Amino acid sequence: MKDFHFRSLKQIFLILVMMMLVSGLWSQTQPELETARVMMGRVWVGVKANGDKGNFEYRYPFFPNDYDILGVRGQQTDLWGAAGFTLAATDWKDPNIADSVHAVAVYGPTNDFMPQGKVVEPLSNYVRFGYPKMLVDLDSLTIDNFGQVTSTMPSDQSYDQIVKVTSKNILGVHLDRKVMAWSNSLNDDYVIIDVEFTNVSNDSLKNFYINVASNGENTYHSTGMNPRLRGEEEIHTAYTWQHYYGGRVGDSLRVFYEYSADDPTIAGDDMGKPALSQSGRLVFPKFVWYSILHASKSPHTQAARDEDDFLQPKVTYLGKSNLIPYNDASDEFGNKNFWALRGEYSKYLPMSGETWPGTFHGINSDETGSKDFSHLAAISKDNNNSKMSASFGPYTFASNEKIRLVFAHGYSGLSLEKAQEIGKGWFKGTLEEAPALPNDETGYLPAEFVFPDGATEMDRRKDRWVSTGIDSLMKSASRAKWNFDHDYKIPLSPPPPTDIEITGLGTGVELKWQDRAAEEMDNFGGYRIMRRISNTDTVFYNIVYNSDENDVAEEHLFVDKTVVVGAQYYYYIQAKVKIDENDLTAHPDTRGKIMYSNRVLHPNLTPVFPPYFSQDDLSEIRIVPNPYNINDPLLDQTGWTDRRGLMFLNLPSEVKIKIFTENGDWVQTLKHFSPPTIKAGNLRWDMITRNQQVISSGVYIAVFETPDGRTSFQKFLVVR
Repeated sequence: MKDFHFRSLKQIFLILVMMMLVSGLWSQTQPELETARVMMGRVWVGVKANGDKGNFEYRYPFFPNDYDILGVRGQQTDLWGAAGFTLAATDWKDPNIADSVHAVAVYGPTNDFMPQGKVVEPLSNYVRFGYPKMLVDLDSLTIDNFGQVTSTMPSDQSYDQIVKVTSKNILGVHLDRKVMAWSNSLNDDYVIIDVEFTNVSNDSLKNFYINVASNGENTYHSTGMNPRLRGEEEIHTAYTWQHYYGGRVGDSLRVFYEYSADDPTIAGDDMGKPALSQSGRLVFPKFVWYSILHASKSPHTQAARDEDDFLQPKVTYLGKSNLIPYNDASDEFGNKNFWALRGEYSKYLPMSGETWPGTFHGINSDETGSKDFSHLAAISKDNNNSKMSASFGPYTFASNEKIRLVFAHGYSGLSLEKAQEIGKGWFKGTLEEAPALPNDETGYLPAEFVFPDGATEMDRRKDRWVSTGIDSLMKSASRAKWNFDHDYKIPLSPPPPTDIEITGLGTGVELKWQDRAAEEMDNFGGYRIMRRISNTDTVFYNIVYNSDENDVAEEHLFVDKTVVVGAQYYYYIQAKVKIDENDLTAHPDTRGKIMYSNRVLHPNLTPVFPPYFSQDDLSEIRIVPNPYNINDPLLDQTGWTDRRGLMFLNLPSEVKIKIFTENGDWVQTLKHFSPPTIKAGNLRWDMITRNQQVISSGVYIAVFETPDGRTSFQKFLVVR
């Protein structure tokens, strides 16, 4: 009887397991499948626990198209999310097969068998700041935080988000992976990936290499969706020049970067992707980059003995793995992936100039004297996905030893505002030359860079402006290196407000906020409020409030009186701190500067429409715009076209509005009621009839009726 009971329980257990597999519950509990979202600065990326693709839908509910955000789609196992590490060794003993020795073993994203790893320590995701409590026109705005908000984030570490996880590669190596992000406005354009490799096997790994690869093809650039770009104006993220700085004697940093290239099948010059339908604004003005901040010179067992080797990575190359040329007859290992990652492909197409002794750096695509970014064998215009690859090694990696690699991965270059200014100047033919260029012809681009056929002098000026992004990214990479070298102890970011209320009133727009944590900082510098009108992506924010360190209160109040009634407004509130000019923890070029709390920590999803105060005189009621012309440019400027609406102003606190055609046909009935606390005297009509149709052009009559029986009417004209 007991045996029968045992078998029954076993059968029940198996049935439950099968049910869980079918329902997906089992997979939901697997630690390998956990994904964390890094969304603290300008680089948004998913981190998969096992090092696989970290894809997530970051554009919902909040992706600010006017704030230089790069969303990594996570469709590739790239370095962005601490993913895609390929490990290789020779004479490897497979612990799962007795007396099995592989001449070479390469395991990572390029292999089908166990491509990633087994999670050893589960993924964690902590953030220093969460989204504020927000009320916009009395409606609560709630967004789930993208990490676990904690008060225990170390005060001596400056990162504002940290994702951690440990996984195990089949070679018997633990990968202790960390991804960190900063919200302060001087260090928010990169994430840092800090990885420690530990040999937990019983064997020494010979000729051990670590290979990483990344690019910006599978990314989404926040260059605007309203108005939408024409099809031919959209960004081709695979059409890029790629370059490694750090391989030549005298180079001071180690940085891979890529930037907008021309479509070689189209005549003329379109670097930066100027949108002709939008007065030439540049929609691809920025650079994607990653920098090596630290690479262990040799394996170690004590962190104090870990020394950075500037000659690592000793191998760099460009291209798509399946396009890399390979002659296995001359390869003693007979493995294409190992052939490339140990430097043989780089020898085949070497970097020009004097490279560091003992290193093997491949050619840069923008230094070949060709105007076609895709002319190299491993780079194709169609389905390009050319990676920027780096290999570290070879190491003799003994049991229990460690190797540490640290990277910064970023998104830098011209701001959206500057890109619009330059693009419009190019479009009008009035663009002036960028200042202080190192090369009068190519700017910051290599001296060997070739402009496309048909490029005019105005085109070249535009391209030289785009090239200044190299200077920007190098400064960002320098700040990231400083950040790492100082153990992430740069000045702390100012906290964003914890409570925000934005309300449209008859006197203007009232903004209230609280931010006691920021005001308690020794270097607190006040607040800044930025405002924009309309949700058009090509309209930028302007300062409407700017205070100093004396702006301290339990609750702050600012009324913006310089508004147009009924127009569409967006605001964000930022705390400020000032870095001391003698602060030795700060990067030298940031000392004395102001840092702002990050805009992504104050989501702008809901606009405010400033109303008029209600009043009782029906003769004072106004209908605007009248006439309504959908092509009126003023509608664009005030954010009206997307709302397709008429505004009724100076209304009584309670009134019924009946709308008729000029022939007396009933079109719609609207009801307006405003509580005494608000006293709003305006109402918007979306111009939809009671039959759910958009009204046509013509003359209409609005009849106003109050509860006490008073009536009046007005005519208005609609032109489509």
